[in-house]
Amino acid sequence: MSSGYEEISFGGGDPDREPWLQAWTRAHARLLAVCFTVAAVLVAAGTGGRHLYERSREPLPPPDAPFPVQVRIAAHLCGLGAEAWACQERREATEADGRAVEERMRAMPELAGAAFVSREEDRRRTLAYYTEAGEPEKIELAFLHARVEGTLRRSEDFTAVAERIEELPGVNRVLRVPTDFWAGRADFAVHLCGTDDWSRYACPKHRPAGVTGSASAVEKRTVLDRIRDLPGAGTVYLESRDHRVRLLRHYHPERPAGDPLFRSDRSYETFYVRFSGPADLPAAAAALKSLPGVRSVAPVRAGGHPEGHPLAADRTAVSGCGAPRPGTGACPAGERST
Repeated sequence: MSSGYEEISFGGGDPDREPWLQAWTRAHARLLAVCFTVAAVLVAAGTGGRHLYERSREPLPPPDAPFPVQVRIAAHLCGLGAEAWACQERREATEADGRAVEERMRAMPELAGAAFVSREEDRRRTLAYYTEAGEPEKIELAFLHARVEGTLRRSEDFTAVAERIEELPGVNRVLRVPTDFWAGRADFAVHLCGTDDWSRYACPKHRPAGVTGSASAVEKRTVLDRIRDLPGAGTVYLESRDHRVRLLRHYHPERPAGDPLFRSDRSYETFYVRFSGPADLPAAAAALKSLPGVRSVAPVRAGGHPEGHPLAADRTAVSGCGAPRPGTGACPAGERST
């Protein structure tokens, strides 16, 4: 009597009766081989495509290019009040003083040219810079002053030229104005938290309580993802601490080898961003500057930082010695700064 169920054979019954699946497989062997091959290719392509996509979003190392020749200098004139830099005359330099310095610098054979920059022009440049950085209010804290900018014919003449210019009435000191390696290669810089003094001040404001030190891998990934989301963001570079220190040594060859500015353990990393077209830099700054792990943001400009140089912070200090060593801002032995 039938149970009502049909028996499903897997080939264990009649030896002369071939299971249907084996027969179908044998009949369609070539088709199956093609299908399995296509599937394997698609899986590999998907995995490889994802890998390439993730690799394409990783930052590049700095370009392998020679550092720019450093021939720009600035003779900073004496100021008063909060802007005061110690000057032997103990008075603010006038425009007439500045024009006289400009004329003397133009006559120096070591210089290819010189141009006076008034305090008002310095304010205009500085305001434009901080506006691009999304922080126009910083103009109120900027160190504004007049100066005479010059161009050396040879970088190695800096020390001798600086010593002669610093003897002129109205001149406080002469500094190099670095030609930025990143000018023309990037439009925007996102400086990450590090172990320098400014990081210790600025970074805790946007981090959980107790988090200190250099930007973590998670913080860097979050910042990078936000950069990638910016309209028009193209190539992104990650500058290491060591690369930054090498640049600083190139920008300031007169500084002693042991200068704290050259210490990697007091430095930081930076994302440099190149946009594919016109970029809204204030909007980019607003999107990035408050992220945990971000030290500061800044536009990259051919002329560098409007106050002279973008990387060294010594100019915010007021020197109390009468004649700092040329190009260093440091007091001669035996003298103290206030």
